[in-house]
Amino acid sequence: MPIKQEKLSHEAYAEIYVHENSTSASIPAGSTYTKVVLANSVIGNYKNCAVDITNGNMTISKSGTYFVNGTFSSKLGTSDVIWDTAIFLNGVEANNLHMRRRFSTSGYTFNVCISGLLKLNGGDVLDVRVKHNNASAVVITNEFTNLNIGCISN
Repeated sequence: MPIKQEKLSHEAYAEIYVHENSTSASIPAGSTYTKVVLANSVIGNYKNCAVDITNGNMTISKSGTYFVNGTFSSKLGTSDVIWDTAIFLNGVEANNLHMRRRFSTSGYTFNVCISGLLKLNGGDVLDVRVKHNNASAVVITNEFTNLNIGCISN
């Protein structure tokens, strides 16, 4: 019996990316996530999604199942920091889109990758948030970033 192949939906997608950024941000101490507004970001291609780089939001117009992918090449101004990066959906952490990384040495670039599937509805808002375990604020520079989403089924 032949396998039925589904046609992928290319009716909704969006991308925000950062290339060779040198602007830093200070992330306060504490267990609360801080929303990341990606400095010097650029809106890539998009369709049926609204991208707001000033506030770091992607707003979905078309309901469906989406593949979400984020890659972040960053460096910290503090050594030995446990760093959490997560995608938030309507202000709530998406538990399947979370990554933890130890930045062992300050000034060196480290990479974090996140990917997963989300069932999204029209009007849903995605953003990136971070937190860390350091006792005081930590400065981060997102040198290269690519955050993209694509609808894979309606």
